[in-house]
Amino acid sequence: MSRSSTAIRPTMARSRPLNMERVNLGSLAQREFIEMQALGIFADMTNGGCTFQQALAAIYLSGMSAATHAMKERKQ
Repeated sequence: MSRSSTAIRPTMARSRPLNMERVNLGSLAQREFIEMQALGIFADMTNGGCTFQQALAAIYLSGMSAATHAMKERKQ
């Protein structure tokens, strides 16, 4: 594949990271939505004067919160 290609690259690691699960992000629209959410959180945090580490933590915690909410909805 050439560098100028617009093909989507895999969104998950080839091997499972220690103590972590792999997730297939699904369609391009789902992937773009998740990316937009993460970039929005990152921009808000850095514009607010937070450190890079704090911004990454906010993105991680937001994802955890969304996953918890989705699992609760699935059980209902």
